[in-house]
Amino acid sequence: MVTSFKISGFTCPACGTVFDARTVTSITHQGQDSDFLPHYLGENPLPYFLVQCPECSFSAYPEDYNDLTSFQNKISGTSIKKILSLPICRKIPEEAQKFFIAGKIYEETGRNPYHIGNLYLRGSWCCRISDNRKAEIEMQQMAVKFLRLAVEKSMINNPDNLPVVTYLIGELYRRLEDRKSAREWFSAVEEVLIDQEQQWILELTQKQAELNEHFIN
Repeated sequence: MVTSFKISGFTCPACGTVFDARTVTSITHQGQDSDFLPHYLGENPLPYFLVQCPECSFSAYPEDYNDLTSFQNKISGTSIKKILSLPICRKIPEEAQKFFIAGKIYEETGRNPYHIGNLYLRGSWCCRISDNRKAEIEMQQMAVKFLRLAVEKSMINNPDNLPVVTYLIGELYRRLEDRKSAREWFSAVEEVLIDQEQQWILELTQKQAELNEHFIN
């Protein structure tokens, strides 16, 4: 099985436009990068994990369109225009731009920084797939900022995710060539590991920590 899609109907909470969009119904991947970018089989589904309004460019997960009260009277076409006018929006690939817009919308509506960080992380993946390293760096910097905030403010609801996110912060710092910060976060993984079945994340941490000491990206 490879990536499959369906067409669904949506109503934009920002401008009221009614439209159809392609959404993901199934994916298959084989392996992943060290920051968890899956190696998808078939068509890349990343751009279709989010739904974007064709009129005002509002972007969010499909299920967010069922929760209109979270966005109505908070996000408007004008606020999205301000997001689109930010310099980074002109630099990043179209697929990554959807994740950037969604991240900014999540920021403006006070969402959990863990979810904001994940949106920016996926945006950085889109940049990598497009071979745009400069844009990837900017998205990684935003991702690590919010993932770190989520850890420091204890806003990761599932404790099993804490070692994984702690590792991921270290790995993003490593990719950003901040060896000191990478070392600090890699060393913290074992401290927050509570489930011995998660030994895989400890082994991955040790491998990437060694690369960090040898400055290999």
